[in-house]
Amino acid sequence: MKVYAHTIGTDQSEDVLVFEELDDTVFVDITSTKDNKYVTINANSLSSSEVRVIDSEHDYTNGQLPEIQLIRPREIGLEYYVDHHHDRFYILTNADNAKNFKLVEVLDCATDKTVWNNLITMKPTEKIEDVDLFQNHAVIYGRRDCLPVILCYDLRTKTIHEVDLPEKFCVIQPGTNLDFDTEQFRFSIISPFTHEATYDYDMSSRKLTPIRTQTIQNMELSGKNPVLMRSYGAYGTSTDIEFRVEHFPLIERGWVIALAHVSFKDFISVAEHLIDINLTAPDRLAAMGTSAGGLLVGGMLHMRPDLFKALVLRVPFVDPLSSMLNPDLPLTQIEYPEWGNPTKDPDAYKLIASYSPYENISDELFKDNNVLPSLFVTGGMKDQRVTYWQPLKFVARMRYFTPSAYAHSVTLLKMDLDRGHFGGGSSEQERLSDVAEQIAFLIAEVQK
Repeated sequence: MKVYAHTIGTDQSEDVLVFEELDDTVFVDITSTKDNKYVTINANSLSSSEVRVIDSEHDYTNGQLPEIQLIRPREIGLEYYVDHHHDRFYILTNADNAKNFKLVEVLDCATDKTVWNNLITMKPTEKIEDVDLFQNHAVIYGRRDCLPVILCYDLRTKTIHEVDLPEKFCVIQPGTNLDFDTEQFRFSIISPFTHEATYDYDMSSRKLTPIRTQTIQNMELSGKNPVLMRSYGAYGTSTDIEFRVEHFPLIERGWVIALAHVSFKDFISVAEHLIDINLTAPDRLAAMGTSAGGLLVGGMLHMRPDLFKALVLRVPFVDPLSSMLNPDLPLTQIEYPEWGNPTKDPDAYKLIASYSPYENISDELFKDNNVLPSLFVTGGMKDQRVTYWQPLKFVARMRYFTPSAYAHSVTLLKMDLDRGHFGGGSSEQERLSDVAEQIAFLIAEVQK
C-alpha cells in the first residue's frame, strides 16, 4: 500500500510518494486531525496500530519530502488512535494493559511513550469506543455495563461530566460535528422502539435539545412468548440495541427479541436464563446470527441443540478451520490474531475444531439428542468474506448425517447467485424481502 501526495492541477505523474506499507495484513487510511493541523497516515491490523503525522501545510511543489513524525512504533497487541488539539496530541489507546482503552495526552514536540499522560481511565465495566475533540472539550463515547454513555471532558478545567441520556437501552450515533470551534455537538439515539431521535447538546450549559424524534409506543411484552435471540459474539463487539423494522412482524405476534452480548457459553447461559424465568421454553426459542454471529449460533447445534426450536444462520462462518488453514483466502492472514493460526499452532487447531459447527456434525450429534432445531442457512456466490462453500458444505453434511427420525426438523439453504457478504440487492425493499423469508421461517417453525 502506497500513499502519494497530489498537487491539484498537476499531472498525476508528478505525485510524490510519501509512505509505503509492505505488510499485506495491514490496512492503511489517511485522515486529518480535527484541528486540521496534521494529516495522519494510519496503518492498522486487527491487533496493532501505527500512526504517522505530517504537517498539513507542507508545500510539495518545491520537491522536498515532508517531515514524517511516527507517534509510536507498531507492537502486537497495541492499538492507538490520534487526534490533535493546540500543542498536543490526544491519543485513545489500550497501552499499559488498558483493555477497555484510555485517553492520554502528549506534547506534539515529544511523543515518546514514557511521557504519555493519562487523562481518562476506565473501570472494568466501562469502555471508551470513540473520542471527538472540540476547542474546549473532548467528547467520549463509551459503554458502561454494555450500555452507551457520553462523557464531556473539559480541556481547560480537567473536569468531566456525563450527558443525561433520554433513553437507557439504545444505540448512540455521533453526528458529523465538523465544527471544531463550538460548544455544541449533535448525536442521534436509536432504540428498539425509536427509529431515530436527534439531539444537540451544549457542553457548557449542559442543555439537551431534541431536534427530531420518532417513537413507536404501546408495545407490550408479557407472558410466555416466543423468543428470538440475536448476537454476534466476536471481535469484542457488543450487540447494539437498535431499531430494526424486520422485528415488528414478530413483535406484533407476541415475540420477545433478546439481544445478548456474549460468546458461546454465555449465549447458552442467556438461553437457560430466559427459560428459567418462565419467559419462554425450548420449543418457543429461536436464534439468529450473521457472519461470525452465524458461527456463534451454529455452535448451538452441537453444544446445546435441546435449547432451541429454530436457528437462522446468515452468511455464517461455519467452517472456520478450513478457512484459517488456507492463507490464500482474502482475510485469513489478517484474521490470525483473532482466531489463531492452526497451520503453526496445534493448540489453535484443536480449539477451532472444538467449536467449529461443520467439524462437529457427525453421528455423535444424534446419539444423545432426541430433538434438533430446524435450520435456515443463507449464502452468496459472490461473498468474499464467508465464501459460498462454507454454508453449502455445512448444509450438505447436516443433511447427510440427519437420520430420517428427525423429519420434524428441516434444514433449508438459500444460495443467492448475485449476493455478496452484505446482500445482493441494491434497495431496502430487496433486503427486506430476504429478511421476510427468514421471519416467515421462524414463525412457521416456532408458532406452528
